[in-house]
Amino acid sequence: MSAMVWGVKASLVQYTQAMPDGRVETADGVEATAAGFRFPPADEPLAFRGSVTFTGHGGMMRVVLADPRLVETADGWDLTVRDDGVPGGRLRFATLEALAPDADGGRRATRTRLTADGADLFFGPYVEGTQLDDPRVEP
Repeated sequence: MSAMVWGVKASLVQYTQAMPDGRVETADGVEATAAGFRFPPADEPLAFRGSVTFTGHGGMMRVVLADPRLVETADGWDLTVRDDGVPGGRLRFATLEALAPDADGGRRATRTRLTADGADLFFGPYVEGTQLDDPRVEP
């Protein structure tokens, strides 16, 4: 089983860390690396565990990205995250144009874009179609 490395959105990470009360916290095995957040593998192929939480603005901002999964669709791929508002639910956070093999034996996503449901987590600053960092599945 392989891990997934995903920077989410570099400008979001930088923005959050620059706030006086901003925090980017990892949990359940996620590691912050120079290449992005490394989510360890879960029990299913292309499923990963752990979370990254962005907080700030006196508690007004709190975005949790937990237990991501890459799901093949008729149009490409979806990146889903756990939806804590629905027991056992998943939120379609982003779309990926492709998840293609790379030179190192892993797989790299291309054209990762925020969905409308993903944009709703941010309450305004990001809209559907916003470019995100492309995740990579390690070999």
